[in-house]
Amino acid sequence: MSLSRNRGTLGDRIKRRVIVTSALPYINGMPHLGNLVGSMLPADIYSRYLQMAGVEHIFICGSDQHGTPIELSAIRNGIDTEKFADSMHERTKNALLNMECDFTYYGKTHTEQNKRVVYRIFEALDRNGYISEEEVMQAYCLLDMRFIPDRMIEGICPYCGSAHARGDQCDDCGRLLDPQEIVGPKCSICGKSEIEFRKTKNLAIELPMLSENIKDFIRSIEQNVSKNALNKTTSYVDAGLKSRQITRDLKWGFKVPKKGFEDKVFYVWFDAVIGYIGITMEWNEALGEEYWTDTNTELVQFMGKDNIEFHTVIWPAILEGSSIGYIKPTRIMVYEYLISGKIKFSKSRGVGLNIENALDVMGAEYWRFVLSYLLPETSDMDFSVELIFEVVNKIMNDKIGNLVNRAFTISSKNRALLSGNSLREITGRKIREKLGIYRNDFENVRMREALKQIVELADLGNEIMSVEKPWELAKAEDAEGFSKVMNDVLHICRCIGIMLWPYTPNASTYILRHFGIDGKPQIDELQKSMEFLPDDDIKPIFSKIGEREKNMLSGFG
Repeated sequence: MSLSRNRGTLGDRIKRRVIVTSALPYINGMPHLGNLVGSMLPADIYSRYLQMAGVEHIFICGSDQHGTPIELSAIRNGIDTEKFADSMHERTKNALLNMECDFTYYGKTHTEQNKRVVYRIFEALDRNGYISEEEVMQAYCLLDMRFIPDRMIEGICPYCGSAHARGDQCDDCGRLLDPQEIVGPKCSICGKSEIEFRKTKNLAIELPMLSENIKDFIRSIEQNVSKNALNKTTSYVDAGLKSRQITRDLKWGFKVPKKGFEDKVFYVWFDAVIGYIGITMEWNEALGEEYWTDTNTELVQFMGKDNIEFHTVIWPAILEGSSIGYIKPTRIMVYEYLISGKIKFSKSRGVGLNIENALDVMGAEYWRFVLSYLLPETSDMDFSVELIFEVVNKIMNDKIGNLVNRAFTISSKNRALLSGNSLREITGRKIREKLGIYRNDFENVRMREALKQIVELADLGNEIMSVEKPWELAKAEDAEGFSKVMNDVLHICRCIGIMLWPYTPNASTYILRHFGIDGKPQIDELQKSMEFLPDDDIKPIFSKIGEREKNMLSGFG
């Protein structure tokens, strides 16, 4: 029995080309679970859904390699900056692959391809009159005898009072800052307050000249941007845009190709956002150019809320001002923070599990499910050991894993009684309802809500098993009754197997193998007749976690 009624396949209903990007992880340290849940994981889940739905797309991400923190980390480790950046890139890439992130391409920002794109965009901005020279006061450390980048100034945020603000931004309130606004500034290199502000000349992008373009862009996507991002962006723009510097007095980074500024490098945020394009070109220059200049391409970007203004204001300003023809975002998904004990996960503060440590505690499938189930779509998520245990043991194992294991075991042991593949009308209607909501949730990029439909399908299957007791029908050798019940439950398991693939691909693959579905599944598989393949060696797809995991997790509290 088909699970679709005259709706056509999803691939038929959605004919489009999509670029999916995740905010590029800054690799001065190993990304933590907050970084993962704030951008890379939801982007990967959405990309996998598009693949399952037959939508042409690419999923692009990469390591953000420039900036002073990386340069300083290299100095402290006694190695060349580029070698350090590349080693951290490889380490980060491997950790993300171990977390089952399925990128079309995971690149890095310090490449010739990205440099060419950065230069092309900068020269176009300059040619179009959007680059100005600014004589500014920049922090200079009297002890280290060097200019200090904004990011390396630490102190108190003048807006929210956080004691962990940086000179460029406050991570706690998300506000972009001027370093001279910081209260009680200290140099993060030496930790001292021996700072004075000296005159230096840098280049800036004239955001005020692009103000109307930015407002038009915001209006064009206001239905496709997270509410938190829209509110912050509107507030930021309404306060009045100011020019934003794009160069710095540093050694590590792309040298500025403009007379009089050859001793400067581009500010890390400038070449990082352009890195979406540069990394795509590193993957495939011809196809990359086609994707990024096709006005029919959708650009769907995922990020944490500390990246809002960079992507909703500065990034579209760069694209608009360059007039090259690169597409602007069509949807921007912004996630709140994952917090532990009311403290934001932070690499710089050493707060929270990093990805490598997390994978030592439990497998990628567990983290992907837990973090998706708790995905902070609208508010900060208080992350605790108790919550992890509840999701893994009571949802993953007791509801989904237990259903699949019981269904496969009883069907395989009583294969002689199992016949046909019919689905009772009431069960079919409920499956179609859940699948329809799941599809709609994904089309509106609500991955946490979509996951709930899988859990509710598992509840339906468990209810059928509990009420109709197929093991008693098997004992009575009631082949007709047994087949009716188990065909319903097996249809539910097949649907769960496909719907789980964006979240837990290995568990999905195991389930679907019992229905003759190999490789990456398509949603349209559900329109085909079901065939269950009995197996004498049924294995649990999930298992409970216990004291070992609790002790390890408690160590990161």
